[in-house]
Amino acid sequence: MSESLNVAELKRRFSEILNRIELRGERIGVQRRGRTVAIIVPATEDEAASAVARMPRRGLAAAAGAWEEYPNLMGFVADIRAARDASADRKVEGIE
Repeated sequence: MSESLNVAELKRRFSEILNRIELRGERIGVQRRGRTVAIIVPATEDEAASAVARMPRRGLAAAAGAWEEYPNLMGFVADIRAARDASADRKVEGIE
């Protein structure tokens, strides 16, 4: 282990510490009340990709993921387009 830091020091120097871990391959211990509670080590590319794949989708990514299992998505989209094409424009006052 290259160094041990308490939580407050880790928070203050987080960006620097991440750079050391990523670029130099250092292992950094994290202490709470004088006791090591974690060790931060560089992730392999496979570990990083696996972690990203396990992350929950949020926002637009979650909506896109929800459609993945829709049984007839393209048919549904075609029905919407057909309905829009068949609808008549409505008049809006003040606009010509």
